[in-house]
Amino acid sequence: MLKIHKSLHLPVPHMTHSTERMQLSPVTSENDELIVAIEQDSQKGEAKWVLEGPQDVGELATFWAGVESDLKKDPDWFDFAED
Repeated sequence: MLKIHKSLHLPVPHMTHSTERMQLSPVTSENDELIVAIEQDSQKGEAKWVLEGPQDVGELATFWAGVESDLKKDPDWFDFAED
């Protein structure tokens, strides 16, 4: 069983107060098919992406069971549950 030792003291980093504003790095585009499609549509002024309601749970479970079945047929598939 995991035991917590209360005598362990880890240093907490301190933020120095500065007058400079924090700047985040610019967002980089990912090479993902959906992201690229959304970016291209928004640049063309055709951004009509709409989130739909949740799918039927039974339909989703059936679809996911088929995906798992297809993956398990792959000879390189490794199932951590069997390890």
